[in-house]
Amino acid sequence: MSGAAGRNIPILRGAAGRAWVESARTRTPDAGMREAVARIIEQVREGGDSSLFDLAERFDGGRPAALRVPRDRCLAALDSLSNHRRDALEFALANITRFHEARVRTEEPVEVVPGVRSWREFRPIDRIGVYAPGGRAAYPSSVLMAVAPARIAGVGEIAVCCPGGPAGIPPESVLAACALLDVDEVFSVGGAQAIAALAIGTRSIRAVDKIFGPGGAWVNAAKLALYPEVEIDIPAGPSEVVVWADLSADPLFVASELVAQAEHGPDSSAVCILSDPADECGRRLELLAERIADDVARSLAELSGGPTVGSARESLAASAISVCEDDKTGEEQVNDLASEHLVLLRKNPAVDLSRIRHAGSVFLGPWSPVAAGDYASGTNHVLPTGRRARATSGLCLDDFGRWLQVQEIDREGLAALAPTIETLAEWEGLPAHAASVRARRVGER
Repeated sequence: MSGAAGRNIPILRGAAGRAWVESARTRTPDAGMREAVARIIEQVREGGDSSLFDLAERFDGGRPAALRVPRDRCLAALDSLSNHRRDALEFALANITRFHEARVRTEEPVEVVPGVRSWREFRPIDRIGVYAPGGRAAYPSSVLMAVAPARIAGVGEIAVCCPGGPAGIPPESVLAACALLDVDEVFSVGGAQAIAALAIGTRSIRAVDKIFGPGGAWVNAAKLALYPEVEIDIPAGPSEVVVWADLSADPLFVASELVAQAEHGPDSSAVCILSDPADECGRRLELLAERIADDVARSLAELSGGPTVGSARESLAASAISVCEDDKTGEEQVNDLASEHLVLLRKNPAVDLSRIRHAGSVFLGPWSPVAAGDYASGTNHVLPTGRRARATSGLCLDDFGRWLQVQEIDREGLAALAPTIETLAEWEGLPAHAASVRARRVGER
């Protein structure tokens, strides 16, 4: 079965679904976009602030009066918020803070042998840059997700970049979030040029030690291109969701997750994997797939006339509902896609969680929508995309610092280690390593 004519999202079965998953996990970034990003980076490198003004006018539709947003302007944006919006920001911040504060830890020394103590100590990063999207939509939540854990970790300085748009200044919501978190510097700079400015530095924007924050394909490409010059969190690109559902799933809940993710942008991916050991032949699953597709259509109709409906339609047309022959195939497809967000709408989601090897953030059961993680459940919404969840985690407290390894050895401890050190050093052809140990041994100086 393939997508019926007029469906907003294709329905694929068996081999067609497997082929779609295979093609989805082997997509490569657009070469033309990478070349364009490289030109932007060189323009910023050569032109500094002047190039940032020109690029803002070209890409954001407006030339800012100044790159740096005055602190008073951010405070005014916070003061102008309605009570319910400020309450929402503060409630989300409290939950994010509570979750990340629980990750703060120290590590006790380990006596590996008598007289040899080894341990690690955490040190925060001196200066970071945070990218806050603000083009197609403004995301104050992204400011919370990056800046709140940075503050908890003890980061020294935080600079936020956000597109200024036609008005030449970032959205009020982003400025308000920056004020709430007492961000040190806010700049009206967006896109690949913002990443270049943070990495390279200009007269107005001092270079940072690490760049954080989500963005679209251009921001993602710039982060990857500049990685040799600056540390980055994760190259989080276009948004993704996979919903793994069985016959117990409410089709409206499935559809709502697919449409919600699709509205992020036309390049977002919204996939449903249907499998159930009680229906290995797939007949009832096919009916469920059709009901989900119908609910997708109804959800899109409710968005009709809104600013995100066009993006959602384009995204869903390139996405899929995959009806699997058996439950094992469903599990394989879920792990192959290694999605940014994974929703388990299954009879026993907590049990099925043990079958998940690759995902950025997992949402268990019918009352755990992805939107909760986006805003208010406390977990971080900056997550790996493009199958990077196979080897990378979502943003966490450790990302805002580094661990120093420390060892303290007394004379007896070094005597216990010396034979091993000397043997391995000489074996590897490094006699001075062995000599550095012998020089400390009593009677050999």
